[in-house]
Amino acid sequence: MDYTQLNITQRQEMYDTVGIRSIDELFDAIPSEIRCDDGLDLMPALSELELQRSMAEMASHNHGAHDMSCFMGCGAYDHFYPALIDQLISRGEFLTSYTPYQAEASQGSLQAFFEFQTQIARLTGLDIANASLYDGATAVAEAALLAINTTRRKEVLVASTMHPEYIAVLRTVLSDLDIKITMLDATDGVISRATVEAKMSDAVAGVIVQSPNIWGQIEDWDGCFEEAHSVPKTAGIAVFNPIACGMLKTPGACGADIAAGEGQPLGNALNLGGPYLGLLSAKEAYTRKMPGRLVGMTNDEEGRRVFCLTLQTREQHIRGAKATSNVCTNQGLMALRATMFMTTLGSDGIKEMATQSWHKAHYLAKEIAKLEGWEMKYNGDFFNECTFTCPCDVTKVVEFCKSRGVLPGVAAAGRRMQGLSTGDELIIAVTEKRTKYEMDALVALLSEVSA
Repeated sequence: MDYTQLNITQRQEMYDTVGIRSIDELFDAIPSEIRCDDGLDLMPALSELELQRSMAEMASHNHGAHDMSCFMGCGAYDHFYPALIDQLISRGEFLTSYTPYQAEASQGSLQAFFEFQTQIARLTGLDIANASLYDGATAVAEAALLAINTTRRKEVLVASTMHPEYIAVLRTVLSDLDIKITMLDATDGVISRATVEAKMSDAVAGVIVQSPNIWGQIEDWDGCFEEAHSVPKTAGIAVFNPIACGMLKTPGACGADIAAGEGQPLGNALNLGGPYLGLLSAKEAYTRKMPGRLVGMTNDEEGRRVFCLTLQTREQHIRGAKATSNVCTNQGLMALRATMFMTTLGSDGIKEMATQSWHKAHYLAKEIAKLEGWEMKYNGDFFNECTFTCPCDVTKVVEFCKSRGVLPGVAAAGRRMQGLSTGDELIIAVTEKRTKYEMDALVALLSEVSA
């Protein structure tokens, strides 16, 4: 981070401007009992050269997807994005732009949101999309609320194969509302059409199914949503992977009314877990209840193309208690990165990324299945992620591979997947970035650790 120190003269000018004589006077409003007067336990001051060396030494202890072969997934993926995106997003008008409110929004910001909405609507095969949400988990919760507010019903059916963190956030968001969450049990790692049929009633607002699901399996969206539509006005809610849309049928093509997803794969680096980007799109009939903001395009008096905030159903605005959502902002910078990413790659580029991920994942799965004791947990179709049952302790497998410079996947029984499984399953994801050498090296490590 660049910074320039203030000198004594500049500091005094600041004191004079605000009418104080010292820095202590600036903090008089803070009660003395909660102020730290003993100083901070900091290392001695260093010269610039010493500081650079010290920081570089500390940074050398950090390891992750930037310097290790990464086969981790479960909602966050190590995809390639062109260097062009970092160069563009670092421009001051983008990087320092505050998330705009109402009249503060410039034409540039509004156009960026409009382009983002257009691309997400096309990607999902639906009519409209909003100007982004916080992340995939909150997007799922907002999708459920959208169905509930539209139908005025009190129950949602939720696939047990959805990401457990998404389920946890959904439960939290709906916890203070008179809404019933009914879980759909899986058969062979997926939700069957018959399971949805057995749970349907005229009280159901929406049926939420993630595909590919937490195990990597491709769900039968067509069948599940057809059963959802057996009760008029019930919404089919697809939780999707945006890269998979480049190869698999889109949510809209499978009969979904609403689609929610995590936008991290669209040009946003892993970043130790954030900030990420929530995606939400829907059929036009849901426009009036859409959470957050929708940016529209029109013409001014001189016939020029202009952009405006068409809808904003937020609680700070005039709707007050009638607001359909308490979403307060959007991930403007992350949405802009996603827009740059989709524009740079185009439909052919995203399709190529998806195709490579699929082929490489299936190559790796085939090679791992040859190892003694390693078995795929489910035999259904998968995209770029699959789950294997380990012949030994999965935490031992993960730690062993990490010690050799490889992140082998996500342990289903680990903290992040708590409650998902008590067995020794390893969820392995493969993106277009992984090479044959890296995949063969992982297979060799799994063979060694389980020998």
